[in-house]
Amino acid sequence: MLVPETKSSYYSDGLLEEAVQENRRKLEQEPDNHMLRCSLANGLLRLGLFGEAIEHYKKCIEASSSAEYWNNLGKALLNAGQYQEAIEAFNQVISRHNWPDAHYYMGLAYRSLNQLDMANEQLLEAIRINPKYREALNERAHILEALNRTDEAMIEYKKIIALFFAEYQANEAEMYSYEMSVLLDNDELVEELIRQLRRYIQKFPGFADGYYKLGQALEAKGLQNEAMMAFRRALEINPSYETARKCFWKR
Repeated sequence: MLVPETKSSYYSDGLLEEAVQENRRKLEQEPDNHMLRCSLANGLLRLGLFGEAIEHYKKCIEASSSAEYWNNLGKALLNAGQYQEAIEAFNQVISRHNWPDAHYYMGLAYRSLNQLDMANEQLLEAIRINPKYREALNERAHILEALNRTDEAMIEYKKIIALFFAEYQANEAEMYSYEMSVLLDNDELVEELIRQLRRYIQKFPGFADGYYKLGQALEAKGLQNEAMMAFRRALEINPSYETARKCFWKR
């Protein structure tokens, strides 16, 4: 499995490869520089060279057994499919710092081992530490569904929706980023999305993406005419919004 990325790389693939080669060159000159070695390992991980990244993270830990290095090693092991070893690494993190990320990724490892109850426990702990941890909420909802605990899963999904729309209260609309397509398959969740999106565009009437996503939700609800009007409004605000244009003209 691949660990979900919370941030995109600043490098294109080509530039990332160049950065890795430069780190290799520098590391030959400074073999005891564990910070440089960690930077190399991070690049290798992004390139999918998991085995080599793991070896470099282990050397980093030999030089400095920090929670950060153990966490990086755990994610590399998780990507490499070495789930039990990843769990051991994340336990090392937690013994140093009770980071919610370590619990979240340990939950992913347990899920990959099909130990869903253990996965649920770890995700609950991540959410207890950070109640706004969207990825952990979403992953826990999926696991609850797999455990046939549908009502509890629905509660978690509704929490995710609430978090999507809470940010605009403190941030400018242009800083607001969210993805909601995974929530469009359930009628109850779609209704909640429509309600929240309408509130959102009342506050930010000039934000094209709000109308575009409202159009998506209305379309999922079967309200085709209202969806078309929302897509059209997104285009009026931003005539270059190509995705909204395709949605509008496909009808």
